[in-house]
Amino acid sequence: MDFQIAVSRDGGRIAYEVAGSGPAVVLLHGGGQDRHVWRKTGWIHQLTGRFQVVAIDIRGHGQSYKPTNSAAYDIDQLCDDILCVADAAGVSRFSLWGYSYGGNIGRYLAARSQRVERFAMIGVSFGPSADKSFREMIHQMQTHWKPILDAEDAGALDIGDLPEQDRSFWLNGQVRVMLAWLGALLDWPPIEPADMQCPTLWLVGTSNASAMRGVKSYQGNLNDTRVRLALVERLTHSEELERVDLTLPELLRFMGGE
Repeated sequence: MDFQIAVSRDGGRIAYEVAGSGPAVVLLHGGGQDRHVWRKTGWIHQLTGRFQVVAIDIRGHGQSYKPTNSAAYDIDQLCDDILCVADAAGVSRFSLWGYSYGGNIGRYLAARSQRVERFAMIGVSFGPSADKSFREMIHQMQTHWKPILDAEDAGALDIGDLPEQDRSFWLNGQVRVMLAWLGALLDWPPIEPADMQCPTLWLVGTSNASAMRGVKSYQGNLNDTRVRLALVERLTHSEELERVDLTLPELLRFMGGE
């Protein structure tokens, strides 16, 4: 499908597409994905009869701007990207749905902007932007790739010396971009349920171990917030996106005010 470009405040070009008609829903994909994942998994087909769907390539992904410095992925800038797309699409207020990395980003905008009418956070938790295990994974990745990046900077990298998996990933040209956006989120401040300014659906599959750790921490403290928890039995993190037949009904009930 044809895409359009919005220009963010730092000059970054953010790709997006619009489909359907009705109340606006902005979709934010997961890390390492792009806007097309919503079409591939059936979400856009299911939504366009009811909503105006705005699917964004988050910066660092898809056909959007791909800076290699972590400062370009400051959470204030990522929130501005979303608002710039909304402006370009002619949308004043909108619901915001974010899966995984997109849910992580979306919770900040839902805590800050009155333009977000409803927010759905899928597969991630409140609190810090990365839990202990995710932080350890990021640090391991940074440690793994640092000597390779240093060798390239020194003009001494022989791609043929890399293990096959590393060589394949290197050749797609995304290593520096990925490390930049992953590293940036380590510095984002915590977000708590009480910070949400709009009705918020927190949707988690019960086989998503990381998000369920957050559920256990927060489940008893949601009563005085605008957050409603929805648990979908036996869904893993990837299935929270892929099993649209099980997750979308929860989201539609939420959009209907239930």
